[in-house]
Amino acid sequence: MHGYRTVCVGGVTYFSAETPLGSVLPAMFHEAHWRPEFCSLEIDSTRHQVDLALELADTYDGRRPLFLFVNISATHVPHGHYLDSSTDTTASQAAALAYVDEHLGRLLDGLTAKKQWLVILCADHGDAYGDDGYQGRGIAHPAVWNVPYAAWVHG
Repeated sequence: MHGYRTVCVGGVTYFSAETPLGSVLPAMFHEAHWRPEFCSLEIDSTRHQVDLALELADTYDGRRPLFLFVNISATHVPHGHYLDSSTDTTASQAAALAYVDEHLGRLLDGLTAKKQWLVILCADHGDAYGDDGYQGRGIAHPAVWNVPYAAWVHG
């Protein structure tokens, strides 16, 4: 990708490379990583992802800009555990986002010492919580198509 070293730290199983479908996205990167502890079932998924991303960035030699793509799974269901609940709600999704925010600063601070980088963080879909009477994610609705993401460029 335009001279970048491309690295993916996948969260949901679409990045697992364990199935034909789960192999598509990882194949688009020079280097792709997925582990079960990166999935939404793990309450510390984002911490694990950021730990690995920083470890990988430490191996970055700076000859090429780094493109780091992190699929954040903490906002994916189930996320009720961020409120000690078995139910996923807008409040538990907000709690998941607050948890994710705790780790993003650490990621960006850790990358700033590197020369040039582009980071994209995103979920894999949005969720409907009563929008137009719909619930969930397996539907064609704007609330589901609205994918939470953030991007930063340095250098």
